[in-house]
Amino acid sequence: MEDLLAQLGNLLQGLLALADSGFDGVNQVLGLIIAAVFGFFLMGAWRGLWSAAFGAMVVHTLVEAIRPMLDGGAFALPDLTDGGFWMTRLALFLGYAIVIAVFFFIRTLLTGGFGRRRAPVH
Repeated sequence: MEDLLAQLGNLLQGLLALADSGFDGVNQVLGLIIAAVFGFFLMGAWRGLWSAAFGAMVVHTLVEAIRPMLDGGAFALPDLTDGGFWMTRLALFLGYAIVIAVFFFIRTLLTGGFGRRRAPVH
C-alpha cells in the first residue's frame, strides 16, 4: 500500500512539475495574449476550459511554427515523432488551463456571471 501511495505521489509531483513548466511557457507575451483571447472572448462556460486550453495550445504551436517565416526563414514542421515535443505540448496545455481559468474567473467577476442562474428551458 505504501508503494502505491509513493507512486501516486510521484505521479502528482510530475504533473505539478509539468504544469509549472507549462505556466512558465504561457507566462510570456505571446502566451498571455492567446490565453486572454480564449479566456475573455472564446470561452463561454467553465465546461469549455479543457477545449479552450487545447485550442490555445494548438494556436501557440502554429505561431511557433510560423514565426521563423516572419523573420525571413523557411517554414519547418516540428518533429512530431519526438517525445519531448509532446511533453512540451502537454505542459503548455496544463499551463494554458491554469491561465485561462484565471482570466475566465476575472471575466465572470467583472460581468456579474458568477453565481448567476440560468432560466430553465421548457
